[in-house]
Amino acid sequence: MSGRVLIKVYGHIQPVSDDFFTALVKICSDAISDGQDGSILRREEETVRISFEGLYFPLEETLHLLARHIGPEHRGKLDVLDIENWRLSRHVFDGGLRSSSAGLNSVMDYAGL
Repeated sequence: MSGRVLIKVYGHIQPVSDDFFTALVKICSDAISDGQDGSILRREEETVRISFEGLYFPLEETLHLLARHIGPEHRGKLDVLDIENWRLSRHVFDGGLRSSSAGLNSVMDYAGL
């Protein structure tokens, strides 16, 4: 499996309680990575960082969980790079959940790449 990355997921959210973190760990355990060592989730005090590259990430389940737990105090984002379909989806948490999507070529043009 190593070397065949179809999806990349990067993000963070804060604050995260113990119960919220435990629920995220449970859902993310279904991810199929590219064989890299290390955890998908890293907790730093009240912040959780997500870093994933691989074949499958349970995105719908993760977004559903986040939508259920997000309150007015939550801040963060989740970027999903779908390499196979060449799209970037950004999910922003700012007391709610907002999502947008664009082709990676458009994103790179906008960023001056």
